[in-house]
Amino acid sequence: MVLSAGEIALAQGPGGWEVAEVSNQSTGYCPEAGSWPAVEEALDRVEVAHPGRFTDEFVFRRCPECGERNVVKDGSFVCAVCDGDLPATWNFDVPAEGY
Repeated sequence: MVLSAGEIALAQGPGGWEVAEVSNQSTGYCPEAGSWPAVEEALDRVEVAHPGRFTDEFVFRRCPECGERNVVKDGSFVCAVCDGDLPATWNFDVPAEGY
């Protein structure tokens, strides 16, 4: 089970390698921004300093009409492909039927 996904940039700090930037930007897994605790736990386990949060957060929704993966921008919950309404809550845990 994938607990989080995204992008991470490391930089050499005074105490060794540290996280300079980290996000949940993954259009494969489309994780919620609330998945930060899983990332934090993994970084703490390997003793890599980090900012304590995602430095950039993305909101993902799957369109229930056409099945397209969407990045919600500027709070607009509208599908970029079919203009269908996107749900207010994360929905990648719901099986994609008929797409």
